[in-house]
Amino acid sequence: MKEGSWEDDSEENDSSANLSISITEQEVIKVLNKKKSPGPDNMHPKLLQEVSAEVVKPLTLLFQKSIAEGKLPDDWKKANITPIYKKGSRSEAGNYRPVSLTSVVCKLLESIIRDQILDYLNKSVFTTEQHGFVKGRSRLTNLLEVLELWTRSMDEGYGLDVIYLDYRKAFDTVPHQRLLTRLRMVGITGNLLAWIKDFLYNRLMRVIVNGECSSWSQMEWYSSGFSFGSAIVSDLCQRFTELDHNKH
Repeated sequence: MKEGSWEDDSEENDSSANLSISITEQEVIKVLNKKKSPGPDNMHPKLLQEVSAEVVKPLTLLFQKSIAEGKLPDDWKKANITPIYKKGSRSEAGNYRPVSLTSVVCKLLESIIRDQILDYLNKSVFTTEQHGFVKGRSRLTNLLEVLELWTRSMDEGYGLDVIYLDYRKAFDTVPHQRLLTRLRMVGITGNLLAWIKDFLYNRLMRVIVNGECSSWSQMEWYSSGFSFGSAIVSDLCQRFTELDHNKH
């Protein structure tokens, strides 16, 4: 498949029920309390909170229009990248973690979409054996259940072998086109899926170090990962393996 050539209707949707995002004034008010850092548009969330009564309706209409058309304003695709030192030699670029600051207004919509997608996945897609990234479940609940199964197996005289797997830079290597395909297969289709694809496509970035900015760099299509610091895409990338295993 050619990069950037993904289409929503390339395959039949395998899910019996599709997700529809609800954008209401109540949803917008709820996320207006989110604490975020301003991005390239210099819009601070504190300002939005202080004028929430005046901006909640236009923001709701703006978000509804964005979802209905499956598109984002170009300004929502811009990001300021700041390198944060981790460890090792400071002269090695690999020893820095890129922190991306994007439009606060876009992040509000991201939060609404992310919460509704995750709620849908948890209720309709993930199995009861899924513990990671599921509300009310954790590594602790996973350990409690698996230890019970292991203990029962050993008590009944069965042998037990355990294999642990880990993915190196797992979230940085999730192929976006495959992620879009998996989302479609579990019922995330139409304008919502088009919105997520548009979110990934044709982004602008610049690096800021000590107050100095680089020129804007256009990234037409990200083949993998979520280096531009998106809440919604990072969460979906984290759940990619589960989407792969729990596809209909």
